Amino acid sequence: MTASPGTAPQAGQSADIRVHGRICPFCEQNCATEVTFDHTAGKVVSIRGDKQDPLSQGFVCPKAVAVKDLHHASDVLTGPMIRRNGQFEPASWDEALDYAANRLQAIQAEHGRDAVGLFFGTSIAHIPGFAFYTGPLLNALQTRQIYSTSSIDCHPHFLAAMSMFGGFTSFPVPDIDRSDYFVLIGANPLQSNGSFMTAPGVPRRLKAIQERGGKVVVIDPRRTETARMADWYLSIEPGGDAALLLAIVRTLFDEGLVQPGHLTPFLKGVDALRAMAQDFAPERVGPAVGIPAEDIRTLAREIAAAPRACLYGRIGSAMQRFGSLTNWLINAINILTGNLDREGGPMFPQGVFEGVIMSDRCRDGQLPYDRWRSRVSNWPEMAGQFPAALMVEEMETPGEGQMRALVTMGANPALSSPNGGGRLSQAMSKLDFMLSFDIFINETTRHADVILPSPPHLSHSDFMVFFTFLTVRDYIKYAPPVFEAPSGALHDSEIICELIGRLTGQSAAAADDQALRMLVDQLRDQGNAVIAGLSFEQIVQHVGSEPGEDRMLDVLLRSGAYGDHFGDRPDGLTLERLKAMPHGVDFGAMEPRIDKVLHLPDGKIDLAPTVITDDLARLEAWVDGERDASLRLMGRRQVRTCNTWLHNFPSLAKGPELCVLLMHPADAAERGIPDGARVRVRSRTGTVEVPVHLSDEMRRGNVSLPHGWGHDEDVPGQLHAKARPGVNSNHLADHTLLDAPSGNVNLNEIPVEVELLATESA
Repeated sequence: MTASPGTAPQAGQSADIRVHGRICPFCEQNCATEVTFDHTAGKVVSIRGDKQDPLSQGFVCPKAVAVKDLHHASDVLTGPMIRRNGQFEPASWDEALDYAANRLQAIQAEHGRDAVGLFFGTSIAHIPGFAFYTGPLLNALQTRQIYSTSSIDCHPHFLAAMSMFGGFTSFPVPDIDRSDYFVLIGANPLQSNGSFMTAPGVPRRLKAIQERGGKVVVIDPRRTETARMADWYLSIEPGGDAALLLAIVRTLFDEGLVQPGHLTPFLKGVDALRAMAQDFAPERVGPAVGIPAEDIRTLAREIAAAPRACLYGRIGSAMQRFGSLTNWLINAINILTGNLDREGGPMFPQGVFEGVIMSDRCRDGQLPYDRWRSRVSNWPEMAGQFPAALMVEEMETPGEGQMRALVTMGANPALSSPNGGGRLSQAMSKLDFMLSFDIFINETTRHADVILPSPPHLSHSDFMVFFTFLTVRDYIKYAPPVFEAPSGALHDSEIICELIGRLTGQSAAAADDQALRMLVDQLRDQGNAVIAGLSFEQIVQHVGSEPGEDRMLDVLLRSGAYGDHFGDRPDGLTLERLKAMPHGVDFGAMEPRIDKVLHLPDGKIDLAPTVITDDLARLEAWVDGERDASLRLMGRRQVRTCNTWLHNFPSLAKGPELCVLLMHPADAAERGIPDGARVRVRSRTGTVEVPVHLSDEMRRGNVSLPHGWGHDEDVPGQLHAKARPGVNSNHLADHTLLDAPSGNVNLNEIPVEVELLATESA
């Protein structure tokens, strides 16, 4: 017989060891892996990259091995937990789900729909059950108090795509494999692996640009790992990206380098953009951003002269006060130089199927922005969400609509969101009720009244849902479960449908059917021609009645560009055919398709969207403003971490201490701070104490602290994380310093003071 996961083999029992194709769940690259699993002992033997996978080609980073730690972790929850008398105790699924549904219903009945908030984490993009069923849960709750990690690190990207092209999934992705002039702005893929550019093995791909005679340029306040391998590194003041880019736009117009080419018929706002750039001459901008005017002009000329150039920004371009302006201008320069939507520039992936998460688009002339406003700060929603920075004030401020209950889904906002010295944790502790979907008791879920865990990671199927519209090639892979879920466990889709059923008075099976209907209706609303000609009943005849996320995937595959179109194309892709391709399938590189991604009423690209350009006055004030003596704190990426996720895994929680403050030696000398000392870092909102490491990779006047640490709270378990807790940089984040158009958090230009901690006397 085959033992359950974690079961010791019986005497004389031979080992049943098999290799299973899987997908690494820890970052956007979705690298294909091969997991060698001992089914007799229930143990992961080894994990390696799948060399036969056409996209990742065997590449994996150190994070991949953490799947073994995840499988064997002793503090992973294996069943529902209910807090009783301040302590978590195991509960049955019926008891936990009944209690959660009753409390949510009672709170909404007494205080209104918006008294319940929901915060979902990055895991919604990695866990198919969350990806497909969070929307139906929101539909059941009918609340406008919706938050996510997207307003911490990526809303400026989405706002730029929505306002310029009309849709959130009208998202330009670098065609890195065919580019010969690649500019990275606030991106460090040698540590992050790349983001909003699903291209496993980015270090190899960047090196290939250089090997074919191209050039890699990095613009960053820190000489990052990626900057060290670049052909040209430009050190910039934090927050200066938008001003630099406007100076490049000014140069392109002044020197007759604007050549949009094939994009010309689609453009509007060219003259408006030219006028906006006039006040940002390189001579004015240079001193503010710390880059000589002649270097700015040279960069503009080289971008314009390159046969195939691409500007790409990520975390540093988004997590700042001018994130929306920066990402608008990245797109604008790619457009003005004719690089958008052509080989080697930023292109629009067709994907194997349509994007269905964060897929809001312009409807009847209305952008999915500012359709309603937050209760306390009157902040506009975006794609149905409010900025995560507002969540704490919505909990703390009494009155009609006050958030009294919270649902978290695979998220740890107590560490990942700006909380002003721990205000969010304090506010969560005072809620009337809190429900968490999670497999760990962590800094956030410790406040929950009910925790509903997923089954073991290797017991559910895995595939990309969110990242298909961000992948540099039309690629898809399906990974079947390694073993069956333990008896009594519920998959994510089952847990959510059981809760929805209780909230809406229907069975879990009916809730699952309703979720499938919502997906079909969404595809129809998005203009999917295949779905348009079919009834729901006809679709179900093809995909079957078996509930769950696999059925959802089958609908997407069949209705996608390469699908069987529900029988009309017999050789097309279905889930069963995909299962027969264990190493994934690559349908080819991106192709020009600008006309397919424009959703503004006039079918144009808006080069001067007022929702973003109205913020230019604030940027001008920054350019001309006086700089105070404060240091500026920025974050940094690390290849062995991912936000708050991986610090409890022993294979990654070793080696040199990672949560240290980087500081330029000259800045340290002025303050009498030696290398390795402990220092106090103070901002307007909080204080942390941390070791300092002196490094000339830092730009003078700036310090760097990684994001996602601070595992020093009273949390059961998390032993490895608590052994090396680090400090929570979000205690220093000022939740009032946001990107004005998008509400994104500023984590890369926080004014701080750094002082040496007094040593204890002997």
